Amino acid sequence: MPPRQSPLSIRLSAEEIAELRSRAEQSGLTISGYFKTAVFNTPPLKRSRRVTRDQESLARLLAAVGRIGSNINQLARVANMGSWAEADMLMEAVADIRWMRRTLMAALGITPEPERDPEGQPS
Repeated sequence: MPPRQSPLSIRLSAEEIAELRSRAEQSGLTISGYFKTAVFNTPPLKRSRRVTRDQESLARLLAAVGRIGSNINQLARVANMGSWAEADMLMEAVADIRWMRRTLMAALGITPEPERDPEGQPS
């Protein structure tokens, strides 16, 4: 793809700007992405898509990060005592990380690759 040229300016009224922003937001695109899609009648580029904010998913992700932190602290304590970590604690942390990955990818509109087991085989 050739390098982009400098920005293009157009004059719009306040109402037109508001309408353009609204249409772009409704379509899930940046203003630039929406404008290019509408003017050139082409599908939008991935980089012109807007990231949506999902407060509930973000709160669940934050809780999962907290659980992982707690699990890591417990694992470190067990390791410092000279013992091996319990397998169920490790599996819980792995499950939390996998869930966070799937949730983040879904929120970003990315189709996840199949998850793999420890031997590298699809699970």
